[in-house]
Amino acid sequence: LFARLDEKKLMEEIRAEQEAKEATAAKAAKQEPEKTVPEIGIEDFEKVQLKVGEVLECRPVEGAKKLLVSKIRIGSEVRQIVSGIAQYYKPEEMVGKKVVVVTNLKPVKLRGELSEGMILCASDESGRLALVSPEKAMDAGAEVR
Repeated sequence: LFARLDEKKLMEEIRAEQEAKEATAAKAAKQEPEKTVPEIGIEDFEKVQLKVGEVLECRPVEGAKKLLVSKIRIGSEVRQIVSGIAQYYKPEEMVGKKVVVVTNLKPVKLRGELSEGMILCASDESGRLALVSPEKAMDAGAEVR
C-alpha cells in the first residue's frame, strides 16, 4: 500500500531543510537593525548649547522618588535644574561636582519645581546611569563643543 521510505535520504533532506532555516534566521537577525535615531545635520547640533556647570546645592523633590533639584553655577549665573537621578546619586554626593548642562532648553515645571536646563547623563543597557562631566578641571560656564 505504501512505498518504502529510504531512511538515509529522508534524514539528509530533513537536515538540509533545518540548516537552511537556521541560516535564514541567523541572516535575518544580523540584518535587523537596532533602534535607530534619525541623523541630524551640524546646523541642528549647533542649536544645542552645552556648558560646564558646578553643583552648588542639591535636594530631593518632595513626594518624588527619582527627582533631585540642583542649584548649578554656570559662569556668572545660577540656575535651578530638576533631574531624574535620585536613584543613582544622593544629594550630598552631587554638591561640588562639575556636570555638563544643556542651557538653552525652555524652562519647565516638574512637580512644582522650575527646571531651567538639563544635566547630561549616560546610560547603558542594564539601566545604570552616570553623569557626563569634563575629564580635566574646567571653569563653570566653559562651553562644550
